[in-house]
Amino acid sequence: MLRCVGAALPVLAVMIGLGAASGTTAPSRQVAEGQRLYGENCGACHGEDGQRGSAYQTPIWGGRARIARFETALGLFEYNQIAMPFNDPSQISDIDKLAIVAFMLANHGAMPASATLEYGGAAAIPIR
Repeated sequence: MLRCVGAALPVLAVMIGLGAASGTTAPSRQVAEGQRLYGENCGACHGEDGQRGSAYQTPIWGGRARIARFETALGLFEYNQIAMPFNDPSQISDIDKLAIVAFMLANHGAMPASATLEYGGAAAIPIR
């Protein structure tokens, strides 16, 4: 299980590029690592901005996002454990998948960019 630790504040930085504007909260190391891992492993299919990629044309975070179908961070993480990347889910460790999920949740606004996901309590992190 996962849980979110850190301030319970809205996402204060635009995640793509992580070029936080002055006065915004910096992303956690985990979220920054998740951005890097997302770019290397997910961006080609899902788009660097999570809105449309070469293989998946539906946004995965944001307003019309598919991410909301998982209801909680736990559901999204469990899905990624067994299904992503689609060609070989074992090529990315669970720790790295956790960072990718943190990055996705921060972009979606389900957790603050400055927070960190840990095992335990993920069912309490809603995705709307």
